[in-house]
Amino acid sequence: MKRLVVALTAIAAFSAPALAADIAARPYKAAPPVAAVANWTGCWISGGGGYGIARTNRDSRDVVAPNAINVLNNTSGSDGWLITGGAGCDYQFYSRWVVGGFVDGTWSNLNGDHAWRVFGPGEAFVGQSKLDWSWSAGGRIGYLVNPSFLTYFNAGYTQAHVASYNLQNIVAPFGPTGLQVPGQTFDGVFVGSGFEYQLDFLPGLFVKSEGRASWYNRKDSRLTCVAAGTDCVGVGPDPFGNIDSRKLATYTAKTELVYRFNWGGPVVAKY
Repeated sequence: MKRLVVALTAIAAFSAPALAADIAARPYKAAPPVAAVANWTGCWISGGGGYGIARTNRDSRDVVAPNAINVLNNTSGSDGWLITGGAGCDYQFYSRWVVGGFVDGTWSNLNGDHAWRVFGPGEAFVGQSKLDWSWSAGGRIGYLVNPSFLTYFNAGYTQAHVASYNLQNIVAPFGPTGLQVPGQTFDGVFVGSGFEYQLDFLPGLFVKSEGRASWYNRKDSRLTCVAAGTDCVGVGPDPFGNIDSRKLATYTAKTELVYRFNWGGPVVAKY
């Protein structure tokens, strides 16, 4: 019996290394990598174009007799193309939130015929108004749907300029009136919303689309005679002392390319 035990022990001792060699080593599995999130903190520039409409509410009144109490109202619209450019800086916090400030400028051709006012019986005028430039400064706050897609809201201060334009008489006596509505710069506020999305083919390049509404304060101006016409005998003050009171609102949609200078910076968090 003792011999049998000794023999089995010897067999087990010699076979253990062979069995261990036959057992394959367990492969090492690396931990999954942490998803990298690019840092939206930094500055950017942008440029693009779009389309806009403008709505003008106009009150007109005469301050010289016999039409001193004549106050009339009308609303007219303009539309057209625009090009825009801007710059700003953003700060990313709490992983998914982005806050920033910016300034932008817009050059536009928002124009349309404006049925102007009736000075007296049998008189009606028309002129072509054009909003030719505006600029804005404000802030925005956004939320990252994923590391490359930002949705945001913005708001701030804005100015817009309406160019001067001449008035035509559209009832007898037909023809140029000689009157001009002066150009004016309006102050106002804006709100907007949009999204910004990273393009794959160039690091730091994004596309941004935004809709914006702007409302401007009412402003008065006095018409002037710039030439002889049906209501002017020469250059000088308007003989009827006509006051043009305008309140402006604009609505724009634009798409821009955005270049972020810091894109590809350090990882800031995991989504």
